[in-house]
Amino acid sequence: MGESLEMLRSRWIPTLIVMLATLPAAAGELVLPVFAHNLEGRNGDLWNSEIYLTNPGDQPVQVTLARHLPGRITKPTPCDLFMPPTRVVPPHSAVVWTASGLATDLGCAEEVRGGLVLRADGPIHVTSRLVNVAGSEEEQPTGVLSGRGEAFEAIPIEQLPAAGTYLLPALMWHRNPCGEAEFDTFIGFANPGGAAVEVVLDVPHVSGREAVIDGRSVVLPHLLQIPAGSWRQIWLRPSTEEGAPCGSIESFLVSVEINEPLALYASVIDRRSGDPRTARPVRLAAEE
Repeated sequence: MGESLEMLRSRWIPTLIVMLATLPAAAGELVLPVFAHNLEGRNGDLWNSEIYLTNPGDQPVQVTLARHLPGRITKPTPCDLFMPPTRVVPPHSAVVWTASGLATDLGCAEEVRGGLVLRADGPIHVTSRLVNVAGSEEEQPTGVLSGRGEAFEAIPIEQLPAAGTYLLPALMWHRNPCGEAEFDTFIGFANPGGAAVEVVLDVPHVSGREAVIDGRSVVLPHLLQIPAGSWRQIWLRPSTEEGAPCGSIESFLVSVEINEPLALYASVIDRRSGDPRTARPVRLAAEE
């Protein structure tokens, strides 16, 4: 017997969703959730971002650096920009927007952290790499970056996580380390919208219902506000007990509830190797 209509739907709808998710963004705005230039980290780390623009179509696509979502930006000697910076990507090709080019296009910035909003006039796929250039022979890298890095993908603004609850899974922290922690977890938010977004952060399975955010102990769940047109990243650690024995590395997940569309991510850094890993939000199945 032939398959029923319901059975056919159950097979092709998930396939269609996967196909749509892999398509490049059409004309419109995209949000790159994290960007850095000459950002100093721990142990002499120095982080810089470069962006990769891929045009799968048969027409040139112009990509414009629409705005920076701060974060922070330092421009001791700013340069005037008479029009928004752009890059043109020829058909069926890819272009690297270098770290040095981006610094100039952000008004001759010497230090930047935050998110970016890009605008494209055609189908485009945008990724970036945040690279630790510490130890590079070039103090100010001008070409393609070399070093340990973390990949991020720009999100079409209409595909940002909508209001609801999301999980950031498989994160790592080191409880009560005797010495340096072996893993650190950071959680970032980029808000391109015109209104503040309320974020309720929770670690569902942590004992004591407490955590440490940017060095301050907080009770869980914890409320954050991400102002309009801004970016914020927090350092999330487990609460510690004075005099407690040396602890171990623990895997955990974070629940994030938002009331407006928002770009969010987690970054887990292995302090032994220096390698970072990105965790992307997963919507609760009950809300899909």
